[in-house]
Amino acid sequence: MGSKIKDLEKYFREESEKEKEYAKALEGTAKKSNNLMLKVLMKAVSTDSMKHSSLYEAMAEILDNPQLISEKESEDVIKEIEEHIEEEREAVEELKRLLEDERIKKVPAVKFLVEMLLRDELYHHALLKRLHDAVIKPSVFNEEQYWEMVWKDSMWHGAPGG
Repeated sequence: MGSKIKDLEKYFREESEKEKEYAKALEGTAKKSNNLMLKVLMKAVSTDSMKHSSLYEAMAEILDNPQLISEKESEDVIKEIEEHIEEEREAVEELKRLLEDERIKKVPAVKFLVEMLLRDELYHHALLKRLHDAVIKPSVFNEEQYWEMVWKDSMWHGAPGG
């Protein structure tokens, strides 16, 4: 089983390197163009490729050394993530308003870019909510939960004979 995990870890690290190389190639394409929209979109895809590289690297690290988030870290991070969720929600509302603006509707390239931003902000909002609800909160194991687990189903509840 360990060998299969090491193979997967190696695969993720190789994919991380491929994404880095692809990001550099996209940057090169962007530099060759004088068209602003092409430049911006090639850089955006390049940035996504760097993000993909980081995600592959994270998967490899998790396989190599899985870690739970600590209670203290979780408390600090959850508060900040909740703030980020609210910021993303506000950005989504603003971009939806922009899409209704007649000036933006008249310029297809700008409308396209606002739609791209909206798609990303909707994704970020959903991602942060999922991270908050599904990953961070359940991974925190505090002392109260520990003792509840220990004593909940204990026949003796800590005392000899019951």
